[in-house]
Amino acid sequence: MTQSIYIGLDIGTTTIKISGVTQQLETVYEAQYAYDYLTPHKGWTEIDPDTWVEIVLEGLKELFQQVPAETVAGIGITGQMHSTVFVNKHGLSVRPAIMWNDHRTKELIPAIRKQLLTNAKAAHIAKIVSTGSPLASLLWLKEEEPENYQQLNKFLIAKDYVKLRLTGTYSTDYCDASTSSLYDLNQDCWSQEVQELFDLEEQLFPEILPAATVIGKLTEDVCKELGIKEPIPMVSGTGDNVASALVSGSFEHDQPLVSLGTSGVVVIPNKHHQLKKTGKNVIAKITKDDNSIITQGTVQAGAKVNSWWLENILHTSDYPAEQQQIDKSLLGENDVLFFPHMNGEKTLFANPELRGAFVGLSLETTREEMYLAVLEGLAFGIRQLFVSMKNEEQPDYFTIVGGGAKSELWIEIFANVLGYPIKRVMTSQEAVHGAAILAIMGVEGSFKFPESDYQMVQPDPTLIKKYTTRYKKYLKLTQLFLLAGGEEE
Repeated sequence: MTQSIYIGLDIGTTTIKISGVTQQLETVYEAQYAYDYLTPHKGWTEIDPDTWVEIVLEGLKELFQQVPAETVAGIGITGQMHSTVFVNKHGLSVRPAIMWNDHRTKELIPAIRKQLLTNAKAAHIAKIVSTGSPLASLLWLKEEEPENYQQLNKFLIAKDYVKLRLTGTYSTDYCDASTSSLYDLNQDCWSQEVQELFDLEEQLFPEILPAATVIGKLTEDVCKELGIKEPIPMVSGTGDNVASALVSGSFEHDQPLVSLGTSGVVVIPNKHHQLKKTGKNVIAKITKDDNSIITQGTVQAGAKVNSWWLENILHTSDYPAEQQQIDKSLLGENDVLFFPHMNGEKTLFANPELRGAFVGLSLETTREEMYLAVLEGLAFGIRQLFVSMKNEEQPDYFTIVGGGAKSELWIEIFANVLGYPIKRVMTSQEAVHGAAILAIMGVEGSFKFPESDYQMVQPDPTLIKKYTTRYKKYLKLTQLFLLAGGEEE
């Protein structure tokens, strides 16, 4: 009997990934496609959303040349969160989509926050609204391009526009809705108060469906273009951070996840809808009966601090060689501290102007000490984030994923800075695989995690003690930076 294949799509910021897997998550097909977005003005980032659709269709055509279409049982999707597409009544984009990393609304944010704080039920949204938020992008369109706003029938997040073009259906999921600054986290629905405060019509808001819900099948036109006979079901999908948490097993075991990618993301799941005061509360709601929530915070510079130091400063791309130069006896003993917030900070300090620094340099400071400080600095920043958002129950371990997780030295540093074992998954586990899991859940009704190949890195009690002392110094350094730079309200 031929086994079913499930497709995952990931609409990333600069790449689109397509993966085909079995029910046991064995990869049978993998491809990725790079693309560029537009920067028509300083601080603006936007894209014609049909770019995503064209790449996905071409990618699926290539997939079906190697994977028989009749074996594909479902398609799941994930992608960048916040990036907003403005769609007219014909389902076409009225202008380029405004991406999550766009800063054109910077001047609007203080007034939006002030307005939100005038209503007790909308006040919690004031903490999370920022440049790139769908609320901010919608209000910018309304104010700056009224002729385009008049044509607007629905706003959709990036992955939702791809779903629309593939299946002809309009919907979003709870993850993208709850992070849009247009959602009532207490009532679990679009915020009526936000609609009233900013005069936004109810019709603009798409239906919200659990992530594993089958929303429809590929349209006849899409099937014809792909050269396949039977339409394939597609699920609602979710944002990339929920997809990453799902595939890492975080929801299954309620353990925190650290993603060391372009940004350093801390994801803390809980099954009881506990809303935290710090961090972004994201409703996961993978199935109808699921009450899972993740609280998410970010060190924006993330693993990028590593490539910055090696490539921009040392002018080398030999990462392993540089790390091998660091003597293990230096761990916990380094006199140099590094402040990792090199391109602003959103979660703890709400200060986009915050910048990084080295402290404790002397004439004896070595290249190795400075590099180690960079690696330790991000670990300290991640620990500070975790402490501010953690569950009442202590974790058993942290799972670390992303490009930075490939470094054995960095994993060892994280284990001792955090003071917990680190689960380092050896097989590739990315958001695109989380999207495929959603397709399996939607079509099959459930998903059982296969045994995965992983390594548990244990912390050293002596190093934990040393790093706790260093961490206290790091916290003092943080306070000095806030006093010097000022904390933005």
